[in-house]
Amino acid sequence: MRTRLLILVLSALLPLSACRYGENSSPAPNRIVLGYYTGDSSSLASAEALGTPLNEVALDLISVDADGGLHGDLDGTLLDSDASQGKLSYATVSNFGETDFDANIAHDAMVTHHGTTILNILSLAKTSRLTGINIDFEGMFPADRDAYTSFVTDLATQLHAQGSMLMLSVPAKSMDDPSDSWTGAFDYAALGKKADFMQVMTYDEHVPGQGAGPVAGLDWMTGNLNYAVSQINPDKILLGLPAYGYDFDVTHNTGVQVDWKDSAALVASTGAHPVWDPVSESEHFDYTAADGSVHQVWYETAQGIQDKAHFAVTLNLAGVSMWALGFENNAFWSAVSAGLN
Repeated sequence: MRTRLLILVLSALLPLSACRYGENSSPAPNRIVLGYYTGDSSSLASAEALGTPLNEVALDLISVDADGGLHGDLDGTLLDSDASQGKLSYATVSNFGETDFDANIAHDAMVTHHGTTILNILSLAKTSRLTGINIDFEGMFPADRDAYTSFVTDLATQLHAQGSMLMLSVPAKSMDDPSDSWTGAFDYAALGKKADFMQVMTYDEHVPGQGAGPVAGLDWMTGNLNYAVSQINPDKILLGLPAYGYDFDVTHNTGVQVDWKDSAALVASTGAHPVWDPVSESEHFDYTAADGSVHQVWYETAQGIQDKAHFAVTLNLAGVSMWALGFENNAFWSAVSAGLN
């Protein structure tokens, strides 16, 4: 939901009136606000909270294996809670392996065991109180571009036949390069004709190990979303908002995640002086750690999230998504609501 990285989280450092299909107390009319549930207690608390604009939840709990089998269990308590609050629920199915997204798993599931994989997903989709399926296959082989489109085409047809929805998570890009190692497998135009919604992951512009910078710069998002709406009906697009940033260890070219709710405490504990970057509409600061290593921290602010969420209005998108529930606090939701109005 997002690009998942197995990196440490610095959590110890810190402190629509109606949705598209059901009612919610949100002041953002007719737009989807989807959050990803990761399975832990803080994520559950965020998913079940009242008074936020959240009106759809993707339960990121299911993985596919190479032979098409599915692993993981949906949270029945959350499904019940969503239903009682008028929130829609999606089951996220990913190709996440032992340590990261696995191109081989995706290939075998889509190609070698195409039929079995689809049958298992169709069975999952019949779960009571589930609106549909969110496919989050990432890091696939570019050569599997046509195979993925074929897989989505067949899956969409059969899901729709049984009354289920299909949402696809796709990496952000500003142009189509079928040979690109991260985005090449995703034919936006073809996929957009089959899926009900396309969750464009406009986050992780920069990641630890590849140089410091904003997670979701406004300028970077602009190019990616302009390309997306040129290929996909805007009514199908959800733009991605990150509820996290990164603490980049510049000295060692590594880094760790910093949750939105923890960034203020990190500023205080380091005695740093944040600098606002007007181009990316993100904030950053430098500090020197106890071991002498130089760090640069990039994170989102309320103003940045408000302006980035507003793309959903200016581009007439279906709404926004966020990674991930439990990382945020009320200030994040207030910024989202302001942006959607």
